[in-house]
Amino acid sequence: MNWTQRRRRMARRRLLLRCLGGLVGLLVCGFLVGLTLAPEQVVSRQLRLARPPEAIWRVLLDLDGMPMWRSDLVALERLPDQAGGLAWREIGRSGVRVIALTVAEPPHRLVLRRTEAGVPALPARTFELASAEGGTLLTLTERTLVRNPLRRTFNRLHPPRGGIARLLRDLDARLRAGRREVVARPG
Repeated sequence: MNWTQRRRRMARRRLLLRCLGGLVGLLVCGFLVGLTLAPEQVVSRQLRLARPPEAIWRVLLDLDGMPMWRSDLVALERLPDQAGGLAWREIGRSGVRVIALTVAEPPHRLVLRRTEAGVPALPARTFELASAEGGTLLTLTERTLVRNPLRRTFNRLHPPRGGIARLLRDLDARLRAGRREVVARPG
């Protein structure tokens, strides 16, 4: 091996080391920025629906019909009431979670919250229904807890909207289908 080949090999090694050092530096900076961000993050989306708030309210509380229109659910099991409100177990692609109805102000505000061992936890979803011209304006807000500082930084740059966007898309498709609604009234 002559000296020009050695120089090229050494230049490639230096470039590789610089790239790896830059990547490690970027990850460390992202981690440090994430430490300064709040662990609780909020994502909100709105959807205008051509139905009155009462019809949307009934669909949101129809536990028996929920697995038929929600694409993220495989099954749903009712549980005994928790703290005086409805509770159910959702079995979906992302695992099993227990959800409790925390606040119900028919037909304007609904708060659903995940529970762990009977204790309220995050994520929490708030559905706010407001009468609008020709229907309802639905605002869905999701509060989540992000423990990983690097993930917090990434979420700040690219907010995750997949879960609530899918839920709104499924709800819109359910309401457009015009199927007969089965009403499950709380307590």
